[in-house]
Amino acid sequence: MFLNDVFLNIYMRRSVREYKERDIPDDIIKGLIKVATYAPSGMNRQPWRFAVIKNKALIKKYSAIAKNRWLENVKAPSLPEEMELARKMKDPGFDIFYNAPVLVLVFADPGSYTPEYDCALAAENMMLAARSLDIGSCWIGLASFLDKDMEVRNELGIAEGYRLIAPLIFGYPVENEKKAPPRKEDVIIKWID
Repeated sequence: MFLNDVFLNIYMRRSVREYKERDIPDDIIKGLIKVATYAPSGMNRQPWRFAVIKNKALIKKYSAIAKNRWLENVKAPSLPEEMELARKMKDPGFDIFYNAPVLVLVFADPGSYTPEYDCALAAENMMLAARSLDIGSCWIGLASFLDKDMEVRNELGIAEGYRLIAPLIFGYPVENEKKAPPRKEDVIIKWID
């Protein structure tokens, strides 16, 4: 097995959901965005646009909006996981962004060739680069509901048609990396030499 710095960084990345009260300097955030722009993109369209939110009150507000939108869309949760999530969504103290000091929303230009893939690759670049700096990150899928909220879009100056693809949080983790969950072993469908 190969073990260089890149492989180790990938193996060590985790979804972090508990952060210190420590701020991330703006130059580091700008550096994370720069590495995002080095991701591959279909036809080299580079469809990504980034909204960086460091204002804690605004992040809390966006958490509440996303929670309410989720509850509006999932009327009757039936699976145990959905029922537990619904309980959390109704809890005013639950922050879907886990009190992270930085929220980065990655939006995609709708006229691009493969905007979803491109922005997901850009997001992964950011998360891996963050890990290399001992900064934690997490993709917050629940925040996708912010995409349809006109108040949020207007506050952030998001052009019409752009879609929210990757809601990411960043911060310094409270604890060291946990062990990775077990990986599936049967991932190769067929190997042809």
